[in-house]
Amino acid sequence: MARGTVTDTRAPGPVPWWVNVLDLATLGLVVVALSLLFWTGPRVSLGFAVVSVRSPWRILAWAAGVGALRHLLFLRAPSPLRLWAAALASVQSTSSPGALSPGRWRADTLGLVRSPAARSVATIFVLSRCAVLLAGYLAVVAIGYPADRERPRLADNGLANLMAKWDAEWYLNIATGGYQWDGDIRHQMRIAFFPGYPVASRMAGWVIGNTATGAALVALASFLWALAYLFRLAREDLGADEAEAAVLFLAFSPFAVFYSAIYTESMYLLGAVGAFYHVRRTEWAKASAWGLLVGLTRPNGFLLSAALLTAAVERALRARREGQFDARARAGLWTGGIVASMPVIGAGLYSTFVYSLTGNPLMWLRMHSMWGRGQVGAWDLLVTHYGWIRQMGFSGYVAALPIDVINSGAAVLALAAIWPVARRFSLAYAVFIAANVAVPLLSGTTLSLGRLTCTLFPIFLWLAAVVPARRRAAWIAGFATLQGFTAVMFYTWRRLY
Repeated sequence: MARGTVTDTRAPGPVPWWVNVLDLATLGLVVVALSLLFWTGPRVSLGFAVVSVRSPWRILAWAAGVGALRHLLFLRAPSPLRLWAAALASVQSTSSPGALSPGRWRADTLGLVRSPAARSVATIFVLSRCAVLLAGYLAVVAIGYPADRERPRLADNGLANLMAKWDAEWYLNIATGGYQWDGDIRHQMRIAFFPGYPVASRMAGWVIGNTATGAALVALASFLWALAYLFRLAREDLGADEAEAAVLFLAFSPFAVFYSAIYTESMYLLGAVGAFYHVRRTEWAKASAWGLLVGLTRPNGFLLSAALLTAAVERALRARREGQFDARARAGLWTGGIVASMPVIGAGLYSTFVYSLTGNPLMWLRMHSMWGRGQVGAWDLLVTHYGWIRQMGFSGYVAALPIDVINSGAAVLALAAIWPVARRFSLAYAVFIAANVAVPLLSGTTLSLGRLTCTLFPIFLWLAAVVPARRRAAWIAGFATLQGFTAVMFYTWRRLY
C-alpha cells in the first residue's frame, strides 16, 4: 500500500469480528432501552455495589456512543442492516415481487378492510359482541356481584370496566406498571402473563389517553380483524356460504365471551389465523410477523411453530408428488421453516427477559402452578372425572360442576375434530388443535380449556363443512345460549375458568 493512502472500509470485503460485536452491542442496548419504556428494569446488588438499569435515556446514550465509535473506526453498514438485506434477498426469491414494499403492505391492508370478507363479517361481529356485552350488562344490573366477594372497579369507562374481569386486572397492571419480581414463588405474579397484549394496550392507551379503554379497543379490533382473516381462509377451502357459517360458529361459540374481555384471546386468534393465511400465500414476512406476535402473546403461543412447520413440510411434499420440487420449492421449505420458528423466538425473547429478572428463563412456566396447572397427571384427571360421574351420576355431575362440564365438553369436541380436520383440510390444522389441547390435558387439568379451544379456528371450519345448512341455525342458537350463560358468569365475577 502506498504511503499516505487510506483503506476504504466502505468497499466490499470481510468485516472484522470486533465490528460485528460492536454492532450487536449497539443493537442490544437499543433493545434494552426500548424495553425500559414498558417495564421496570432490574436492580441487582453485587455486594460491593448496586447495579440499577432503570433509565432508557442513559442506555440510549450508551448505544449512541458505542455506535458512533464503531463507525469512526470502521465505516460500513451495521451488521443488522446487512443481515436484513440478506434476509430480504432470500425471502424475495421465494415470495411475490414487491410483497415487502410499504406500498404493497398499505394496499393489502386497505384491500382487507374494504374487501367482501370485511363486509361479510362486520354484521356478525356487531351482533355477537353487542349481544354478549348486553347480556353481561343486564346480568350485572339484575344479578350483581357475589355478596361475599368485593371486586375492584378497574376502569372509569363503563364498557372497559364491564370487559375488565378476572385476569384483566393482571394485564392492566402489566400495561401500567410493568413486571416485578420479589423472589417469592409461593404466590401468583405477573410474569406468568406474556407481554404482547399488555404492550399493545399500553400503546393504544397512549393514543386515546386511557390504558383500560385502549385494552378494550385492542381486543375488539383484533377480533374483528381475525374474523375477516378467517372468512378469507375459509372461503378458499369451503366457499362463501360455509365461510360465513364458520365465522358465525366461532363468534357465537360458548366461550367467545372472552373476545369481549380484556384478555389475550382476540390477539392470539388474530395472530394464528393471520400466520396460516399468509403462509398459504408464501407471504413470509407477514406470516413471520404474526407468528412472532403469537409467541409474545400467550404461554401456549410457541406451539404454533409445530403447526407452521407441518404446513411447510406439507407444501414441500405436495410439490414433490407433483414433480415440482425444484430449487424454488426447496428454498420455500427452508424459508417456511424459518417462519415456523417465529412463535418459538417470540417466547424465547420473553423468556430472556424473565431470565434477566428472575434468573430462570422458564419462571413464567413455573408460575402457572399457582393457578393449579401441572399438579396432577392426565391419568389422574381421567380417574377423577370418572369418579365424579360414578359417584354423582352424569346429571349430578352437571349440576355440581357446570363449568367443568363445559370445559370438558370443549376439550372432547376439539379432540373429536383432530382426525376429520386432518383429512378434510390439512395435517397442519390438526397439529394446531392437538398440540393446544394435549398440553393442558397432560398437565392434568381442564382449567381454561373452554376459552383455549375457542381460539382453535380449524374446529369451526370443520363444523361449517359438516353441519348441514338447514341445521346451522339450531347449532348457532345452542352456542349462543351457552355463551349467554358464560357471559353471566364472567361479567358478574363468578368463577369461569
